[in-house]
Amino acid sequence: MASEEQDRDGVVNMQQPVVFSEGDLVVYPSHGAGCVAGIEAKTILGEERRYYVVYIPDAELTLSIPADGATGLRACSDEESVEAALAALEDGATEMPSNWNHRLKHNREKIRSGEISEVAEVVRNLSVYGGEHGLSTGERNMLMKARQILISEIALVRKTDISEAETLVDGALSNGKDEN
Repeated sequence: MASEEQDRDGVVNMQQPVVFSEGDLVVYPSHGAGCVAGIEAKTILGEERRYYVVYIPDAELTLSIPADGATGLRACSDEESVEAALAALEDGATEMPSNWNHRLKHNREKIRSGEISEVAEVVRNLSVYGGEHGLSTGERNMLMKARQILISEIALVRKTDISEAETLVDGALSNGKDEN
């Protein structure tokens, strides 16, 4: 099943879903980075569909994700993208809506994109905003979730453990505070 995506001019493009193989490193936007542990077919309500079995090591979680491309599953970033995300953590915060629930929606959309640069922006912006104004409970939870997703992807790409990836994120955020 192909998915639709609009480009910047509003033109709808039909995209074929990305096909993953066992062993591929992937990111599931709502849970973080993991590895395709297998591919299986399941029949549900008389319809057979293929599913990726994805193991998320940070959460010690195994997920069955439809292989039709509608879920946002994407390939893990490369080293260049990780470097860009870490650099983004050092940049100044970008403008966010002043209303807390608009900020929440704005940041939720960035996290759902699953893109490491977008997730890094959420971590940076909420960290800076929280230091200046304090965060609502929802925003604190969102910051923790975004950090977990970012750190899990950095750990997989760099082939390191979670604590080392967390140190990299905290160091980059610290460098950003020093410059501002």
